[in-house]
Amino acid sequence: MRSGIIQRWALLTLFNSALLQGAIYVIRPMITYRGLELGLDGTGIGVLGALYAVLPVALAVSFGRLVGKVGEKKFLLWGGFTVLVTGLLLSNANSFLVLGILTAIAGTGHLGVMVGGQTMMANRSEPGSYDKYFGYYTFSASLGQMVGSLLGGISGGVNGSLPKSTATAFLVSAVLAFIGVLPILFTKSLKVSIADKVAASDHKVKARDVIKNPGLKSALFTSAAVSSTVDVLVIFLPLFGQENNLSPVVVGTILAIRSGASMFSRLFLGELSRIFGSKRIMILSGFVATITIGSLILTTNVLIIEAIILVAGFALGIGQPLTMAWVSLASAPEERGMAISLRLTGNRVGQFILPVGAGLVAGSMGVSSVFLGLAGLLAASTLVSNRYE
Repeated sequence: MRSGIIQRWALLTLFNSALLQGAIYVIRPMITYRGLELGLDGTGIGVLGALYAVLPVALAVSFGRLVGKVGEKKFLLWGGFTVLVTGLLLSNANSFLVLGILTAIAGTGHLGVMVGGQTMMANRSEPGSYDKYFGYYTFSASLGQMVGSLLGGISGGVNGSLPKSTATAFLVSAVLAFIGVLPILFTKSLKVSIADKVAASDHKVKARDVIKNPGLKSALFTSAAVSSTVDVLVIFLPLFGQENNLSPVVVGTILAIRSGASMFSRLFLGELSRIFGSKRIMILSGFVATITIGSLILTTNVLIIEAIILVAGFALGIGQPLTMAWVSLASAPEERGMAISLRLTGNRVGQFILPVGAGLVAGSMGVSSVFLGLAGLLAASTLVSNRYE
């Protein structure tokens, strides 16, 4: 591959990833705040969190097959426009039913963007550069998440523990999605990168066959644990803020610190992996994330929480790009779309189950107790990541 071609497709994909993740990280906390405005408790917020993942769980494998036929560009466009339209509609969602439906649709749009972007990275990068390129990809995602968290907190309102209205924040998410889609829409250089490989292969890619690849199940579990932990933090930190009289701006800042720390760790992931080895970094980051997330139960002091989240965010930022590389290395080129979709399916299963359980725990024992459960999940994933090859 020529470096110029890599540069162009990579920059376009990273730009799209940053803007769409920014839009999503405006939408997710604001869905929680809109739910609180509608009178939902911790259990109800957990149900909303689960609804975000319910359609992606059903569709991810089909997306994995389809991306090899139509190309990544169409997934980036479809997912981006879905997030855009959903942001506009969420600004007028005034019932739990409508909020739940739009939450599920937003999750599906987000899945489309991730399938397109991650498949692009997997098939246009050289295997020896996976850690570096997936580090860049998830760096762009963290950048978007940091900016989105801040914009959501500011645009959602600064008075009291709940914003006066979340409508403005949802409109901001639509603007971010629109800007993110434009370069993909008007460029002609992003041709299908894997259709030829799929067409040339006589092997019909099946999920049950791909999942048998050595190490893939361990990679899927580790990815799901890290992804679900971040997801629960995004959903329940606003509720934690309400319980402890923290404004949306403060909560948005805490979420932005997490994203910023993840962004920093991902920027240098390629070099860190080269020096210390991917497996060693993955195990150490899992251990640090376990300790820090568990320690959140010990304090309600904002400065201490921000310090803990800073360290936790750095550690959590490492797991996702390394599991992307792990999954890509464990699959043949024609299987990567399916393998990536299986990874995203695992993530969404975790994001479906965990918020419901966390909501039940938060409703009966308080939000702080959720952090202990997340620490236990991360500890299990750290043990599994010892199988990283």
